Amino acid sequence: MNREAARLRDIGHGDIVTYSRKVFIPLTRLCRDVCYYCTFAQSPRQAGKAYLDPDEVLAIARAGERAGCTEALFTLGDKPELRYAAAREALQRHGCATTIEYLAAMCELVVRETSLLPHVNPGVMSSADIATLRRVSASQGLMLESAAQRLCEKGQVHYGSPDKDPVARLGTIRAAGALSVPFTTGILIGIGETREERIDALLDLRALHTEYGHLQEIIVQNLRVKPTQKWPARAIPISTSCAGRLAPRG
Repeated sequence: MNREAARLRDIGHGDIVTYSRKVFIPLTRLCRDVCYYCTFAQSPRQAGKAYLDPDEVLAIARAGERAGCTEALFTLGDKPELRYAAAREALQRHGCATTIEYLAAMCELVVRETSLLPHVNPGVMSSADIATLRRVSASQGLMLESAAQRLCEKGQVHYGSPDKDPVARLGTIRAAGALSVPFTTGILIGIGETREERIDALLDLRALHTEYGHLQEIIVQNLRVKPTQKWPARAIPISTSCAGRLAPRG
């Protein structure tokens, strides 16, 4: 299988290695989901403040621009205002009702004040959310992670994380395709899924790309289990060292 993957890679890309010069802008580390393997999300007490202020966003973007970056990658938790009063209060101070609204404003700020192109990863989105962000971003993204509904059951890694429902995530990816938005997605290996479930997820993504032709990148990302991570009783994390990227062509 590895030899066949290498052969296809060489046919498609030869010895060309591409990368994106990006600067990460962690707009908020609050999230309403409770994923056992996540090391990004924090509580309001841990984070100190709910969201970066506009001047902080711009400072990071300008630093990236000076370093030669061309992309501003906005990373954030999913709908923290639905869980935390601190998020709702901070959004109100910024004159926004939702995280998506504030994200759109910060993307617009970066576009107006720098040469960077925003790419956004805000979690599960509606068609209206995607359309709003399309005006101020070059591309969008959402990791499918897994198409296995089983992982949302009690005792599994996605239990208590409504935004990890594969139906909702596939729906977001489909909605982006319907709006012709360039989109990045992928799967996460090592969260208790089976080999067959990995294949099913990739086939689901292939079907969406075949229909809409909008997937600019499919990431195959391995999970590195941390000693301090607490896993639910029924979940079996799988440590792996394999990771790669498959770039489908339209």
